[in-house]
Amino acid sequence: MHNGKEPQLYMPPPPRTGAQRPASNRQVQQTQPPRKQTLPHTQVRTDFVQPARGGFNPNIPPPHIERRNKVRTLSQPIANPAALKNRVHPHNKIQEEKQNGRAMLAVAVSFLIFYLLLVSSKIITDFTNNKHVANAEHMTHALGLAQKISTVIDNNILWINNGLSEGRSPQHSTDMISKSPHITASAILSAQKHVYALSPSGANYLTQVKLNNIQDNGVLLSSIIEKDGKIIPIIIKRTGDYYAVAALPADILLNEAKLDRTNRTGLVAKSGRIIAGNKGLGLSGARDWFHVKTADFEKITQANEEVRQRIRIAGSTYRIVSVPLPNSQLKLIESRLEPKIKLLQSDLVIFAILFIGTCALVAMLLNSLYKRINSIRRIQRQTEISQQRYQAAVEGNRGGIWELDIPNNTAYVSASLAGLLGLRRQEHVMPISQFLNLFHSHDRDRFLAIARRAHIQGEFEIDLHIAHLPLILQCRGRPSSQQNDNYKRVIVGVAVNITEQRGAQQSLKAAEARLHNALSSMTDSFVVWDQNNKLVLWNLRFEEFFNISSGKLHAGIDHASVDFLVKPSLIEVIPSPDNDGLSEIKLNDGRWIRYIETTTTEGGRVSVGTDVTEIRLREAELRENSRALKNTVDVLRKSQDRIVELADEYEQEKIRAEEANQSKTDFLSNMSHELRTPLNAINGFSDIMKKEMFGPLGDPRYKEYISDILFSGQHLLALINDILDMSKIEAGKMTLNTEVVFMHEMLAQVVRIIRGRANDSQLTLDITSTEVRDIEADPRAIKQILLNLITNAIKFTPEGGTVGAELIEKHSGIIIKITDSGIGISEDNIQRLAKPFEQVVDTGNGHKEGTGLGLALSKSLVELHGGNFKIESVLGKGTTVTFSLPNKPIQRAEEAKPTDVRQEISRLAQDIASVLGESEVQKSTALEATVLDLPPPMPTIENTNTAKPVLAKPYVQTPPPQHTRTDAA
Repeated sequence: MHNGKEPQLYMPPPPRTGAQRPASNRQVQQTQPPRKQTLPHTQVRTDFVQPARGGFNPNIPPPHIERRNKVRTLSQPIANPAALKNRVHPHNKIQEEKQNGRAMLAVAVSFLIFYLLLVSSKIITDFTNNKHVANAEHMTHALGLAQKISTVIDNNILWINNGLSEGRSPQHSTDMISKSPHITASAILSAQKHVYALSPSGANYLTQVKLNNIQDNGVLLSSIIEKDGKIIPIIIKRTGDYYAVAALPADILLNEAKLDRTNRTGLVAKSGRIIAGNKGLGLSGARDWFHVKTADFEKITQANEEVRQRIRIAGSTYRIVSVPLPNSQLKLIESRLEPKIKLLQSDLVIFAILFIGTCALVAMLLNSLYKRINSIRRIQRQTEISQQRYQAAVEGNRGGIWELDIPNNTAYVSASLAGLLGLRRQEHVMPISQFLNLFHSHDRDRFLAIARRAHIQGEFEIDLHIAHLPLILQCRGRPSSQQNDNYKRVIVGVAVNITEQRGAQQSLKAAEARLHNALSSMTDSFVVWDQNNKLVLWNLRFEEFFNISSGKLHAGIDHASVDFLVKPSLIEVIPSPDNDGLSEIKLNDGRWIRYIETTTTEGGRVSVGTDVTEIRLREAELRENSRALKNTVDVLRKSQDRIVELADEYEQEKIRAEEANQSKTDFLSNMSHELRTPLNAINGFSDIMKKEMFGPLGDPRYKEYISDILFSGQHLLALINDILDMSKIEAGKMTLNTEVVFMHEMLAQVVRIIRGRANDSQLTLDITSTEVRDIEADPRAIKQILLNLITNAIKFTPEGGTVGAELIEKHSGIIIKITDSGIGISEDNIQRLAKPFEQVVDTGNGHKEGTGLGLALSKSLVELHGGNFKIESVLGKGTTVTFSLPNKPIQRAEEAKPTDVRQEISRLAQDIASVLGESEVQKSTALEATVLDLPPPMPTIENTNTAKPVLAKPYVQTPPPQHTRTDAA
């Protein structure tokens, strides 16, 4: 079986011993694991299991109860005489059972008499209550129906009044009246029954009504009874000399009544005229229809209140209820067949059943008492035989009997159990504490606690280890009653030696665990099928290969169901042409599985699947490499001559590049001398003239011009210095003159230099110059970096803006942030900054001054110290430049000089020749390996100087990393 985590094996159930439960108490399944999974001494079972031989009958006391008063050992106290006196003799027990039977019979008869009285009282009470309930229900129904009829009549009268008041002519009024859903026809007549209007035109039967004795604006309810007994209710409304007559549907007034053969309902006027009812009422008349006498009928119709009356018709009793309609001279008469009170019949049936049941119960009790007395006699005869069988069964299972008398703090041990415990082989009676000391210390308290709870929990089972012997006893016990009916205070049980069984179980578990571990560690899938094509065992790799969800597989599932789960993962199945059980399966995730299936001796099958995806990929790779190798060889053949030509061209270009680089170096050296020498004179003499060291210049404009000359000369000198420094950095000749630098002091110096310019631009300087630890750096370079960055921030920040600087001390160095609230830089232009001679001009930005060397030089100086340089900006909101300086400049490793190109090309030509010479061998080897499903050997290129790639590829010379700079000059 499989639980979704670890593979489970099918293990047949172990042979049943005397210590195991009979098959009738528990279903044993093939796929069920062993009943106990943990160490034996930690298991506590409450399902008491009897030995297989000499069954433990709970109705038969264990044999030691009879023998313990006969056999007394040195450790057993003398029997208590009082206890012997209290022992019950079998004859006395039979007499006691007879007395109990008589008492139960008397109780049954008393119960029967009491039940007769109770049932009679209940029948009378229920009959009276049901009668009152039926009368009340009948009256309630009649009152409700009368109220509904009155509402229908009032609504139709209101409809007639509206038709008369709103009609523009008699015909219009009748048409409006006839539109009522409850009026079938209407007419306007004179006292002489002259028809003024009629709707519909064929309703001439309305002229049959009597129009006398109706007051002005009065309403009369009448009816027309046709020959077939159909009763048409009529409403007559007098208005002056005109009479509005409206006919209602025959069943409109009594549609709520149940008009059947037994329930009769009618609407009758005080005069006795029928207003509404069914055809039988119209044919026979009201008095005959309800089967009442003339005097009773007059009483029913003339009374102003509700009337109830019972009559007899053809041997049946009917209840008649008469209810007056509100605000009218009409009476609703309803007749119902009085229901038979079935309660009496049902109660009589129940009483008869209970009476018969009680009699049967008494008979059963007497029969049971008789059988029990005979059973006691038979048990007495069989006790000795049962004792012998019980003793043989227990001792045959290498066990014994024990008993705990908890109230008296004594324990009994049979002779066979005493032998197992290492005592003298005879019966023993000892204190409970001495009995518990025979077992291991960690089992004593547990055993005693379970025994104390036995009177609540019932039967139990526990495994105990003997303290001084390497044995395990399985103790099964149950509460018992002995002497004076001290129920469930004496615990009786058996103990069986299960040491060998537990050892075999442990060995079996260990073997199963080893097999589980072996299956779990397999990289192949493993499946076992039985002879009936049912799944027995599998591992997780099988589920993984075919993408089967955990829990879908279980032991016993048939092969067709597993195929259904596996089928969605399959693309192709290629069986072996030899039909030897070998096949290859392609899965939908691209993997290939090679399956081998063999037959077991029992007729089952074992399938092992191996992932051969790597082999398949290797085969495809070999084919691709063979093709690529052929193409490469063809290209190399064509390129061999071209390589020699390119080598010569490259050599010439290299010479020209070196000459140009030398010319650049010579030019910069000359510029350094030729430009700085006159600039020093210009700046020096301009400074002397500005300070008027040899007297005044005269006109103030000369002084202004001298200031411009000095500023331009200094600016030109700074520009030349920047260009020279940039060239040195790019040539790798720039060196740092490091010393201890305090960044907060350096920042303060720079702020003092540029504060005047910030004030001129009306900018706010937000400088956070907290004291930080010293670092080792080039002070001139650091000062130049700060000046360049802060000057740029001032330059590109409009009036009223803010320029800030902040020092952040870290463990590895110091971070400097220069911020401004200036015009900002777009995301695309940030990538162009920090390159030599690069300037960014965004839309709306008119700043064009500068050479574009400030940021590039600052970034190069920061990186020369081993730091990082970063620019962040939002267009229209400002820019933040962040750079870091380590505690000490990082010494960069010297770059390896490039290998001579001619030597590399020569070596490449040799490699090509080697490849061309071996190409034929490689192609034939690769082809042979593909046919045999084996990877071809990798090509080997002998070279002691440079490592070659694994497969034959053109040689690629990777140049060493160089620092590249963009110089617009």
